[in-house]
Amino acid sequence: MIVMSASIVISLLIAGLPQASLTYQPSPEQLVVQPTLSVSSKFPGSGLEYFEETLLPFGEVNDGVCPEVPSGLGIPGFRPGVSKSDVLRILGVPNVSASGYWPKTHAASYELIPDQVSLGFLFDRKSDKVRQTEAAFTPTVNFQVIALTLNGMLGCKLNEPIKQGLEQVQQRQSPRYTFTLDSLKGLIERDKRDRIYIGIWERDLH
Repeated sequence: MIVMSASIVISLLIAGLPQASLTYQPSPEQLVVQPTLSVSSKFPGSGLEYFEETLLPFGEVNDGVCPEVPSGLGIPGFRPGVSKSDVLRILGVPNVSASGYWPKTHAASYELIPDQVSLGFLFDRKSDKVRQTEAAFTPTVNFQVIALTLNGMLGCKLNEPIKQGLEQVQQRQSPRYTFTLDSLKGLIERDKRDRIYIGIWERDLH
C-alpha cells in the first residue's frame, strides 16, 4: 500500500511550478512552499533574529499549557483544527492561495522568512479549519526553532521519539521520519532543496 504523505503538492502554483505544466505528477514527498516570494505582510522585513528573540527554553514551553493558537514564541506553529481566521489574523494575507490538492480543500502558503522559513496550510472549504499544516526550514535555522515550531504544530505534544526523529533528519542521520500521534499523522524529511520539511495532517485526510 502506498502511503500518501502530508507532503502531497497542494497545487502546481504552490509547488513553484508553472501552472501550464499540467502533465507534472506531484511527488508524495514534496509539498508547499515557493521560496522566492515576499515575506508575509504581518512580519515586514523581519529575519530569523526577530523570532529567535522570543524563544524560551523548550522545557519551559512544553509545560502542559498549550494555547489554541500560537502564542508568539518563535516561529508560529499551527495545529490541525485551528481556524483559518486565526491563521490570517496572525500571519496576514498568504503569499500564495489556491485550490488544494485534496478534494474540498483550499491551500495557502507563506514565505515567512525569505530563503529560510516557509509555512503552508490546507483548509477545509466547509469548516475553514486547518486539516494539514506544514513548515519548511533551510539548514541555517537552528534546531530549537524547528523543535518549538513542531511542538506547536502538534498541539504541544512533541514527545521524545518524534523529537529524536527530527534530530536524525536535521543531522542527516536519516532522510525521513514518519509518525502517528493520536488523530494525526506526520512526516519529517529533507526535501529536494535540502530544507527540513515537516507536514502534519488529520489521519482521515488522505
